[in-house]
Amino acid sequence: MAMKRFPIMTAVAVAMSASVSIAQNRAESAAPAAAGLSDLEAMTFSCPKAGLNAAAREAAKVKSQGTYQFSYFTIINDSHHSSYEIHFKSNYEGEPDLKYCVAMYCQQGWDPTTTKAEVTLMGKTRPSARMPAHGADCGDKPAPAKRGVQR
Repeated sequence: MAMKRFPIMTAVAVAMSASVSIAQNRAESAAPAAAGLSDLEAMTFSCPKAGLNAAAREAAKVKSQGTYQFSYFTIINDSHHSSYEIHFKSNYEGEPDLKYCVAMYCQQGWDPTTTKAEVTLMGKTRPSARMPAHGADCGDKPAPAKRGVQR
């Protein structure tokens, strides 16, 4: 009699686990999208975030009487040879703004932990009110040379 119950109990257990799995899938698909920018970040922010972090590491090395804080970011080139202009401003009045041009290679499948960013300090003085504030120094940097097909 115990042998007859085993197949029935097995069938009931399989049916119950299948219904639990279906209920979980329905609950997961009915769940609202997460708040915040996690979907956008997963899709687009990895390369700019790596550039921002590279500039922040350089800014952290600068000795100051105040504290440097992130103040400006722009994408100069959004191709796989990406470049960004990133500024940090000190809360101490006498210290110059730190303006960096960050260039890095970001292509599908790239790894931010192994990609080397080229971080260049753009200028050490605050611009006058009459001069354009952003883009000129970093944007004028020539694009990396492309190799032609050799014949």
